[in-house]
Amino acid sequence: MKKLFIIAAVMLLGTLAKAQDGKSIYNKFSDEQGVSAVYISPSMFKLIGKLPELEIGDNGEKVDITPIVKTLKGFYMINTSDSKIMDRMNSDVKRLLNSSDYELMMEAKDDGETVRFYTDGDDSIIRSFVMMALNASGATFISMDGLINREMLEKAVGAAMR
Repeated sequence: MKKLFIIAAVMLLGTLAKAQDGKSIYNKFSDEQGVSAVYISPSMFKLIGKLPELEIGDNGEKVDITPIVKTLKGFYMINTSDSKIMDRMNSDVKRLLNSSDYELMMEAKDDGETVRFYTDGDDSIIRSFVMMALNASGATFISMDGLINREMLEKAVGAAMR
């Protein structure tokens, strides 16, 4: 009985440790006044993934993102210009990033705006991708979950940034 209790406690702690994720941040802020929110379900990704080619990038180097789209399990986006919500959201995102194995993939700063891309995964597969953009007038949070091929995502991000 004691072993069963310990196993149950460990499982509960594991669940609580992962409780803060992109979906929970989305659920917390998406219904607030002054917030724009977008959610895309796994069903929609399956439908989009049936399209022949989804390409991004310029004419010199286009990248087909269909294989990436097929692997996604959820897309969550929150955008706000309300400073109080921005502060709370930024705090929750920092807590999310610090509570897991997120790694900074890229950071760009320009004229008071900071954009950061984070990934959680290993050398070949990304389980979660987070983007946070902040400036004086607004904040945008994007989270994507799935089993994304790291090399494909890096190519897509590179093509989108050109």
